[in-house]
Amino acid sequence: MTLIFLLFATLLTNINCENNTILAPSLFLNHGGGPYPVLGEEFNKEIRDSLKNVSSFVDLKRLNAVIVVTAHREEDVVTISSGDHHDMLYDYYNFPPISYTFKHNAPGDPVLAGRIHEAFKKVGIPSKLDSVRGWDHGVFIPMMLVDPDANIPIVQVSILKNQDAAQHFEIGKVLYQFRKEGVAVFGSGMSYHNMGEFKKAESDDNRLIVNDKFDEFLNEVCTGDADEMKDRLTTWMEVPGGLESHPLGEADHLMPLIVNAGAGGAHPGTNIFKSVFIYKFRLSGFIWDKE
Repeated sequence: MTLIFLLFATLLTNINCENNTILAPSLFLNHGGGPYPVLGEEFNKEIRDSLKNVSSFVDLKRLNAVIVVTAHREEDVVTISSGDHHDMLYDYYNFPPISYTFKHNAPGDPVLAGRIHEAFKKVGIPSKLDSVRGWDHGVFIPMMLVDPDANIPIVQVSILKNQDAAQHFEIGKVLYQFRKEGVAVFGSGMSYHNMGEFKKAESDDNRLIVNDKFDEFLNEVCTGDADEMKDRLTTWMEVPGGLESHPLGEADHLMPLIVNAGAGGAHPGTNIFKSVFIYKFRLSGFIWDKE
């Protein structure tokens, strides 16, 4: 009788766990300039508010973990953080001293990291585990605002140095399966990122938006037909304003968005963030939250 009771209790627990598991979203976040969103710098306030607002459309308490695909780690092969805990990597320079004390003490998830590694291996995408390197600011800055209590386990996933859009879309397709287990895929980058133009913008009296056409392209593709998404995103360099928005060889901040699109599944995404950064640059954020 005791054995039957235990078997029944285990079965009931498994059913309840399955019922409580949500389909987690694939979500592209604009992470702003260095630590500025956390510091509350003027041009980053809307980005800060958007990150704080993630909890209004994602049930963070029901997430089992977050995979953060960061623009600030480029590797020859997909590299996955696999430690129980990771220190902060302050990969920004000449900011206020307090910004080098920021912490996000969320746990890692070595088991999930290993499963992600195996999932890439099954489809022939080279990957490796790294239990040592710290989380860069593409991880800890947005997550300090998204999850200030640091309760959600994080696995950091790098982008590739080759910045090949098709390969990044395929990376996203592999990560899609983990959404069914309540693991969100957060892409951390910026939909416009041209450092040369950023540096000139604050002193430029010309306040005309410079990337309207490319922003329209991203919105049309990311919220459009999922079957066409990969083919269209791989043409981003040919789109008017594409290489002005992400100069050749410097498209690291676009790659997480393409991973998110790949992890989006068979449904179009939804725009959840629109802003103008430093007077001249349109930014957009997207969520894919359907199976």
